[in-house]
Amino acid sequence: MVRRLLLSTVAAAATIGSAAAADLPSRRPPPPAYVAPVPIFTWTGFYVGVNAGGAFRAGNNNGFNTAVFFGGAAPLAIGNTNNSARFIGGGQVGVNYQINQFVLGVEADGQALIGSKNNNNTFGSIGNGTTTSFLGTVRGRGGVAFDRLLVYGTGGVAFGGNNNNWPNTILGNIGGVPTFFTANTGNNMRVGYAVGAGVEYALAPNWSVKVEYLFADLGRNNRTYLAPGGLAGFTFNNREQDHIIRAGVNYRFGWAGPAPVLARY
Repeated sequence: MVRRLLLSTVAAAATIGSAAAADLPSRRPPPPAYVAPVPIFTWTGFYVGVNAGGAFRAGNNNGFNTAVFFGGAAPLAIGNTNNSARFIGGGQVGVNYQINQFVLGVEADGQALIGSKNNNNTFGSIGNGTTTSFLGTVRGRGGVAFDRLLVYGTGGVAFGGNNNNWPNTILGNIGGVPTFFTANTGNNMRVGYAVGAGVEYALAPNWSVKVEYLFADLGRNNRTYLAPGGLAGFTFNNREQDHIIRAGVNYRFGWAGPAPVLARY
């Protein structure tokens, strides 16, 4: 009887102790506060934008510097002027794909050149020259991304619309005898190459600004004038090479969904 009474007392005391312990405050640290996921920035996506800047001729090359005379032909008088600086502005479209830190892409652009009279050459009182009014490129881009800063190189095909202002007939001489020389047809579209480099910085997930340098070479646009019979004449070799410095703004569209996120706790 006494033994049963003791066991009952011990069990009751253990129950009371457990209940009291449950009422005590917990010493376990509280769970960490939730921090919203941070999106990982990526350059991947399609983009469109605008650009503006200046185009500067790479040299004082004009038709008379490289003219070739044959068959005793010679000009009566030569004068020339050369405009070297022009405003350039237009737009671009492209696509980027980022792999780790490396960004690969393709960009196409087109821009108008204002004040673009390249050469004004004169035979006596007859003026002639060329005007490049449009420049376009299709280029590959490759660079390294430092989060929102992209440093890249670029290169590809360049093409330009060249308006020939050369007259069909100009006056020269053969052995001192005044002679009219008639021109062949000229090519008003020229194709060459463009290479350069730039930096681009993302101000926001979809907006970025860039500064870019390009060297564009549209090759030569030959214009040949022949005397009657075609045994005498001369050829002008106008070459268009430009250093282009421009700034631009791009708006990037998402690739196929939101960028991955990193959860922080």
